[in-house]
Amino acid sequence: MQTITAALALGAAAILGAATLAPVDADARTRRGSAQIQTERGTATAERSTTRTRGLRTRETTVTGPNGRTTSATETRTRDREAGTASRERDRTFADGTTRSVDGAVQKTGEGTYSATRTVTGRDGETRTQTGDFTRTATEDGRNVS
Repeated sequence: MQTITAALALGAAAILGAATLAPVDADARTRRGSAQIQTERGTATAERSTTRTRGLRTRETTVTGPNGRTTSATETRTRDREAGTASRERDRTFADGTTRSVDGAVQKTGEGTYSATRTVTGRDGETRTQTGDFTRTATEDGRNVS
């Protein structure tokens, strides 16, 4: 149930994240949002801050459950269109102090073809890496990835 509460709070924070727009500098903008979710166990609170500049997005989210326990996540995404690269780093800290991180990178290798790698370090400290190539083509109603 804690997971559902956290997911609801994160979703509400995403909806409310557009509530405030405060520029950090000429190229950056920061949005902050917060939400409270009523559950059968009490009130959960979520807070989110998203900062964007060209080619970079950083998002910090904190959710506090009705029992006072907190989980937080930090996500950084980068994209360089000219170089054909993108990356995503996500670190999550759970209420019990354990962490999980996911780091991924994509390199464009040709027209509609890409090479990707993803490394996950679980809460137990074990790390696994996945690599592969994929293609992406446009369709009438979206995209097809294989």
